[in-house]
Amino acid sequence: MSKSKNKFSLLLSLAFLGAAFSACDTTGQDEFTEEMAALRSTSANILVQENFEGSNPFGQVHRQLPASHSFKTVQDPRDKSNKGGRFELRYKDPIVSGGKRAEVLFPAQANRDRWYSYSLYVPSTGFKKDRDNDIISQWHQEGGGSPATTIRIQNDRFLIKSGNTKESRKDFDLGALQKDTWHHFVFHIVHSPGTDGLLEVWQNGKKVLTHKGGNMYKLPLPRWKVGIYKASWANRATDTDVRVIMFDNIKLGSQKAVLSEMGAK
Repeated sequence: MSKSKNKFSLLLSLAFLGAAFSACDTTGQDEFTEEMAALRSTSANILVQENFEGSNPFGQVHRQLPASHSFKTVQDPRDKSNKGGRFELRYKDPIVSGGKRAEVLFPAQANRDRWYSYSLYVPSTGFKKDRDNDIISQWHQEGGGSPATTIRIQNDRFLIKSGNTKESRKDFDLGALQKDTWHHFVFHIVHSPGTDGLLEVWQNGKKVLTHKGGNMYKLPLPRWKVGIYKASWANRATDTDVRVIMFDNIKLGSQKAVLSEMGAK
């Protein structure tokens, strides 16, 4: 999917201009919350937005980046006037926060009704087919272990796993992964362990999933993470030894957000 050159400006203020990413588990600001982000936003409904045009991307989110190659801002391979955020995870990277990951963790949530979106580019040269899954976004609950709801790629297919217990989680297949092109995803989630939970997904402007029911554990509200997490690499090798993906136009919307606000820009 092609992308417009006229992107939204970065709404998330940059607290530490020019700060470098270190090879460890670091935080731009530990107590960063949705409310703080909203005060810096020009849109009341978009709490956080990152478009990688600023000098310090992810400057105020929690970073779990094990090495210098884990994250960098790069030129869009489909639009030379645009930039994106490139994540890279290698099999031999050190463990961070108990696992093999190159991820960022967004603010603690203040409401169980939230919107999320991003554009995703998966290069064929950096993301070979693997029978083991890669989590590319997750909703992490402290003390919950394996997350209740995740977006994954496995065998070159997009999957969503969701449920309110580890045993009840179900896989929803969203179709084959097309590489070397942009995909735009929008997620609307009413986070709940009960029957009032809701998970809606749009891919490239088309609604591909509506699932009602529990989508989190009976724990505090989850925090959103994006990047690459490959759990199996902490214990064994798989079909590949490197994973590369690119994100752009990452948005976290409030309960008042609407689908049109979460679209690609």
